[in-house]
Amino acid sequence: MDIKQLITFTALAREKHYIKVSEHLNYAPSTLAKHVHSLEDELEVQLVEYRGGRIELTADGKRFMPYAEEMLAVYERMQGEFNRQSTVPGCIRVAGGELMVGFAFGDFFGEMEKLDGRTSLQVNSICCARVPQWLDQHEVDIGFVQVLDPREDGQQEVVPLFEEELCLMAAPDHRLVGAEGVCLSDLDKENFSYTYEDCCFTDEFRRRLQLAGAQPASELFLGSIHAVIHTVKEDRRLCLIPYVCVPKIEQLGLVRLNWLDSFKIYDVILLQKGVYRSGSITSLIRAAKTYAEKIKKQKETEEIILL
Repeated sequence: MDIKQLITFTALAREKHYIKVSEHLNYAPSTLAKHVHSLEDELEVQLVEYRGGRIELTADGKRFMPYAEEMLAVYERMQGEFNRQSTVPGCIRVAGGELMVGFAFGDFFGEMEKLDGRTSLQVNSICCARVPQWLDQHEVDIGFVQVLDPREDGQQEVVPLFEEELCLMAAPDHRLVGAEGVCLSDLDKENFSYTYEDCCFTDEFRRRLQLAGAQPASELFLGSIHAVIHTVKEDRRLCLIPYVCVPKIEQLGLVRLNWLDSFKIYDVILLQKGVYRSGSITSLIRAAKTYAEKIKKQKETEEIILL
């Protein structure tokens, strides 16, 4: 018996519908059914049944419900006790890459602070690749990241938002600006500035460069995107920017290249599996999906594909 099974059982008892609970917990209906069946096998009783097209608790399910709620209450108190040093009451702790939380969703987080007077957001900018570990260690409640593969893997639930293109950008006086098309082979002996070496799309880009036989003249890993932009301007370097961030990066003085063999990346939300999700976090996820739809409607970012 584990926490995610108890969360599933109590949610089904309230909603009485697999699809509604699936949307709330971001598990497939088949996964929810496995959670319930595992509980039933362990207790050797039937907990739920279908009546009149709805899920209803059996007599044993009703007997078990107070125990499930009590165990979840203890779990929540335990989380509060051990996360007391890092958790602020009424605060959702968010982590994500700077390009994601500062540029792609920067306006979104600003709007959320204004719209919800009860819950504050504590937004931390780190490399996307490190967010899963922070979630696993309960240092944050939710992650906003860009990944190469939107499928679930390991201990994190994935809430997909949209698919976008990875772009190459340079200073206006770079030799490749204005070229009809730029391929990986054209990037031989170029200088590059990146945020983090363990960034997934940076790693994939460098791998593809190598396969194309292009050897960088130099590479800088600077962490801050603002430091990256500065070196791109000063040293005629190239940098990688997700498509939805391009308009704001252009305002800072860079130009998008016509990169012909770019590849797709995915903007997603990450949550730790089996951890109780508050109503405020559910509302934040719903609002993020709405904001993704807003991005799609804007002319300068209309090429994203909602997921």
